[in-house]
Amino acid sequence: MKKTFFPSFRNAFLPLMAIVSACLMMTACGNSEENSKKEAEKENEAKFDKPSEKDAQYIVDAYAASLYEVRVADTAKKYAVTQDAITLADAVLQAHTSMSEQLRSLATAKQVSLPTDITPAQNDKLSKMTKEKKVKFDKDYTDWVVSDHKDAVSMYEKASQDAGDADIKGWFTTTLPELRKHLDAATATNDKVKSMK
Repeated sequence: MKKTFFPSFRNAFLPLMAIVSACLMMTACGNSEENSKKEAEKENEAKFDKPSEKDAQYIVDAYAASLYEVRVADTAKKYAVTQDAITLADAVLQAHTSMSEQLRSLATAKQVSLPTDITPAQNDKLSKMTKEKKVKFDKDYTDWVVSDHKDAVSMYEKASQDAGDADIKGWFTTTLPELRKHLDAATATNDKVKSMK
């Protein structure tokens, strides 16, 4: 009796198609206008009472900002033309990758849902930034890092004072000085890059 190719192919092909379909569905869900940050916020709202939800929101906001920092810094390393902007991007990438890992660990310990990617609006801003050429990109990037870190320092200050959970409050309090150093470095780099033509 001859063995046919079709039955063994079908046995291997069907599970593979199921995996591919699942991946496509997850990708489609991740690309929806209902971005993963909003999804994480909804999940946390359902899980926690108001004080705990506020603490969870601090983690979500910090993590979402850090994800974006990592994405923009990675892009800046590819598009920047000045060594100052490239050095800043490298430092931001390393620091915020580490901060994101710490926040993931804290979120896991506290059962906080986190976003899985940047928002569509952030993706659009990043896309616009990459259309700038040469030193103009570097100026836009360093301007953005300064502005973003000013916002982050404010958020971290608030969380370090208002968080109800001791571990969450402690993480923000401990990380705040590092974030202030990032802001100082970004400001110095921004001043240098702005003076270039």
